[in-house]
Amino acid sequence: MADDLRAALAWAADRPEQRADAYRLARSLAELAFTRKLIGESQHRYEQAAALADDPAASASMLRHAAAVAGCRMRGDDMYRFHRAAADAARRSGDPAGAACDLATAATNAYRYWSKFERIPPPEEAIALVSEARELAGDDPAAQAAVALAEAGVLSDAFGAPQGPPDNAVPETTARAERAVELAHRTGDPLAESAALDALLGAQSWAGDTFAAAATTRRRIALLSATPDSPARTHELVDALAEAAEASLGAGDLPGARRWARQLADHPLLAEVGHRATSWLLVVDAFAGNVDEVLTGSARFLEAWQRAGSPASSVLARPVAGVAMIHGLRDDHDARLVWNAVLSRLGPPPGHAHGYGAVFDAMLLLHHGQAGEALERMAPEPGEVWKWVTWIWLHWYVALRAEATVLAGSPDAGGRLAEARTVVAGNPVASAIVERAEALLDNDQERLLATADAFDAAGCRYQSARTMVLAGGDHAARGAAALADLGLAPMARPRH
Repeated sequence: MADDLRAALAWAADRPEQRADAYRLARSLAELAFTRKLIGESQHRYEQAAALADDPAASASMLRHAAAVAGCRMRGDDMYRFHRAAADAARRSGDPAGAACDLATAATNAYRYWSKFERIPPPEEAIALVSEARELAGDDPAAQAAVALAEAGVLSDAFGAPQGPPDNAVPETTARAERAVELAHRTGDPLAESAALDALLGAQSWAGDTFAAAATTRRRIALLSATPDSPARTHELVDALAEAAEASLGAGDLPGARRWARQLADHPLLAEVGHRATSWLLVVDAFAGNVDEVLTGSARFLEAWQRAGSPASSVLARPVAGVAMIHGLRDDHDARLVWNAVLSRLGPPPGHAHGYGAVFDAMLLLHHGQAGEALERMAPEPGEVWKWVTWIWLHWYVALRAEATVLAGSPDAGGRLAEARTVVAGNPVASAIVERAEALLDNDQERLLATADAFDAAGCRYQSARTMVLAGGDHAARGAAALADLGLAPMARPRH
């Protein structure tokens, strides 16, 4: 059927008298290609249909579909271009509200999906689009909701782009995001509401409200699960799955994080970008100590990354750093050098220095008994590097820092533990790390061993085995055997 449509379209496209038929064929082929997961062709056919449409309103609709498909392909520049073209078509059709939605969405996406762009539009360009959208919106509810979302994203950056909102703008960012959610909910459009919830999620992350962020991701997925399938819905769902994996990891829900990450990795539309699809699964498995899964998944990641032309995207640094850590825990120096070379090609952002990079490095240093070096790696107070450790990294950073303080024999260990306990309360893994550190400080063997059960219940096999080694005696032998079963090298006793 697809071949027949392609042949018919090739024949009709160059014949002016067949233009209407060519438009319908291009649209049908775009829909069919998307259904069959041929998303590169789907994007092309939607763009072709837009060019063939006699009605500018139809052209705008096709361009919006093309933008959604481009988003699924991680092509932010195309997505931005299509929304701006859709705005032009909407204006020609006499639909200023539709044009406002497109302009606002283009501006929003420059911040919301910054990691998908090769060239991120400069802030002044995005602000100009928001201003233009505001003038065109009138009293149309959908347009007003789109503008409110753009204001939350562009004017205060509620999406956590690299720069983040100014430290004193978090309350304003949250208020704008909440208004965007309210207006989007009134429209009855679940996709608009999901996008607004993403802004709220970003504001919560910058505020360090880990559990609220995780709850917001679950709201998004529940909303989208009841929404009919379409390119735009798929684009939202892919983003929501990634955010759910990320937020669950931040809250210490490793089984939940792995469930969402597995759905993302297995999504058939992401075969073209397998390195992006598998990235969160690698991060979660690295934290949990699922070594076999990391080794298998990293091979798939590397192959897909190379097939895509080895893009130097900084968001890929998180899984690459996790894989490098696992090879470090295995004492596989050659493999670690390979992955560190990949990391250097990605140009890791400051988050590598103070966020996930510090956490992964500290885990490796603690494994090798280098507690003092681990403490030095996390020397900055969380408040000093807040934007790099909020949300997903905050609890891990605080808990591992507290453990390093104890194992390094720092005189302020008691105070650090008390502070950490408050921060990580409710996170099963981070709380168990802090509890284990306190048990070590108090030389309480019973409490120490109890944390092994807590780690097992939380799905963190590595930390469970580490606990047994730290317990010493016969327990240490069992812990060493558990580490070997995981495929990891023996753990060194802490020295200070």
